[in-house]
Amino acid sequence: MTQNITLQEIIIVIFAFVLTFLGGIGLSSLIWRRRKKRVLRNLEKLITTEQKDYTESPGDPTAKDIEEAFRTLFVARKQELQRLQQLENYRRDYIGNVAHELKTPLFSIQGYIETVLDEPEMDQKTRQNFLKKADKNATRLGQIVSDLDSITKFESGFLSIDLNPFNMLELIHQVMEDIEIQAAQKEISLSVQIKTDFTIVLGDRSRIRQVLVNLGYNSIKYGKQKGSTHFIIYDTGEKIIVEVADNGIGIPTQHIGRIFERFYRVDADRNRETGGSGLGLSICKHIIEAHGETIKVISSEGAGSSFSFALPKHK
Repeated sequence: MTQNITLQEIIIVIFAFVLTFLGGIGLSSLIWRRRKKRVLRNLEKLITTEQKDYTESPGDPTAKDIEEAFRTLFVARKQELQRLQQLENYRRDYIGNVAHELKTPLFSIQGYIETVLDEPEMDQKTRQNFLKKADKNATRLGQIVSDLDSITKFESGFLSIDLNPFNMLELIHQVMEDIEIQAAQKEISLSVQIKTDFTIVLGDRSRIRQVLVNLGYNSIKYGKQKGSTHFIIYDTGEKIIVEVADNGIGIPTQHIGRIFERFYRVDADRNRETGGSGLGLSICKHIIEAHGETIKVISSEGAGSSFSFALPKHK
């Protein structure tokens, strides 16, 4: 009887052990399946954060599912690193350009003022000449800072466009008055050609004035002695086209695609001698694009340039 009970107990223990072992296997399998799902789910969250599409595998995830998730995540991270590298290169070039543009007028101001201070016996005419040159460079420095501020606001979306109807012909006449002194210095004739009876457009008048002034100054700066600058107004039916054309030195073909980039100069040394911030055309591009339009350029080296943009008619 004792042996019989002992045998039963042994059988029960063995049976319990088998059940425990099988249960352990089942529990381990269940834990592993849940762990795989959790890993896959976490990877999917990371991928979603990177805004990458990922389709959840139906049913029990396999090693292939996890491998694919890792591969997708790797690609997303690699693309992110490439974007960060591009931004870093852009930031470094931008800071370098800004520093290069600012130091020229700044050093000139410093040099002229130090010369005046170090030579108290300097004659009045020379002193006035040096102070005028320092003032000219200070003005240029202020222009660079102002243009940088405008560019930053446009690219950050903080500079809004105030759309109102205005007379484009009247605005062009005002711009011509603003630049007539510079034009007279090079004996460049200014004219306006009207090829429409309707000149009322919808836009931000002050910003469009800024565009026309920049284009007008550029046409004079790179114009030929005794050359010409024409402001032309066309009518396309729905829109008014404004063109600023000259017969100046023109732009080499290899440079046309880059002239709207910040600080890009076709002839850097010559451009810095004539002043300017190197941001004028970039600002023009931002203003016109903020109006939902595109600024275009046609140029031939030695034959002049033509810049044009459109604005909707005010109905």
